[in-house]
Amino acid sequence: MQKQEFLKLVDKYLNGSASADDEQLLLDFFESFQSDADWDESLLGVKEQLEHKMLKRLQQAVQESKEPREPRVIGFFTLRNVAAAMVLIVISIGVYQYLKKAPQSFTASHKPVKHDVDPGNNKAILTLENGTKLVLDSVKVGNLAKKGKVNIKKSANGQLIYIIDQDNTAITNDPIVYNTISTPRGGQYQVILPDGTKVWLNAASSLKFPTVFARNQRNVELTGEAYFEVKKNTASPFVVKVNSMQVRVLGTHFNIMAYNDEPAVKTTLLQGAVKLNVDGQSNLLKPGQQGVVKKGAIQVIDADTDQAIAWKNGFFEFKRASIQDIMKQLSRWYDTEVVYEGKIPDDEFVGKIERNVKLSQVLHILELNNVHFKIENKKITVIP
Repeated sequence: MQKQEFLKLVDKYLNGSASADDEQLLLDFFESFQSDADWDESLLGVKEQLEHKMLKRLQQAVQESKEPREPRVIGFFTLRNVAAAMVLIVISIGVYQYLKKAPQSFTASHKPVKHDVDPGNNKAILTLENGTKLVLDSVKVGNLAKKGKVNIKKSANGQLIYIIDQDNTAITNDPIVYNTISTPRGGQYQVILPDGTKVWLNAASSLKFPTVFARNQRNVELTGEAYFEVKKNTASPFVVKVNSMQVRVLGTHFNIMAYNDEPAVKTTLLQGAVKLNVDGQSNLLKPGQQGVVKKGAIQVIDADTDQAIAWKNGFFEFKRASIQDIMKQLSRWYDTEVVYEGKIPDDEFVGKIERNVKLSQVLHILELNNVHFKIENKKITVIP
């Protein structure tokens, strides 16, 4: 097959004009390449450039064909090389078109899983200053506790809200009293702090905060992952402490991912400005940037903000993610153990999947991309 024939065939598939014979020819052609050495750049072009072009075209094709109702899978595929990427493009768009037509019948297309796991949901534990623990997913909506001028309420939509009595202020010179909200694996929760700051906690995370903030500074401590929309107050900076790092802001929107099993702490800025301080170093982030803290050093890079807060918006979103990266997220959200049997795939994955589906459905999408699994109770085994 000559280069122009090859590119014409790819274009026909992506614009929807390829016949079944065309699609089969495309698959057969890619499957004929067994290694990078088999790829003839003089005939087919530079592999990396073509891969990038195909990725952009796939994303554009999927975006243009979206309907108002989001499907459960949006263009999920593997990037091993151009051949593998194109094979998975065929699979991914096929899955996408299928879900557009019959999104509710997706699970019926494969055998039921004996041991399946439901997705995570709103659940957390609130620990008061006296050690009392309130299980937020089981307590009734309404007033939970009152301490001085502070009322703690649970809303009907699963928010924890701290409300200061009228004629009082969320800022004080009184001794500071702390509460802690903690989400388990398989849980998430939103809390509105006494100053009006909104915080979304991801699974396996915790936030320690005052019931009333100090007059000159609003300090909280985070483990895990959270998205913050900080209420602006120039007289009282908002400071998030994560291990040895401090994130200092006045009023802004940002995400911090700081799980202990991740190699770095990532702070992604959407609006405003934040200042990172680590062991005497400091960096100022601008919107669209991410501060990556690893081994005491700060690196500032351009960020994909949609990907950084996809979890908060109800999605898993991966951009060139390894299977280990994906399984960490699934393990936290579905509260499962993950083990690997045999050689771990070194492929990279691109895609977007809703977080409100059962574990078997997510794994089924990965299996379309040549990764295989067993689910036994709440244990996932990744197999060759």
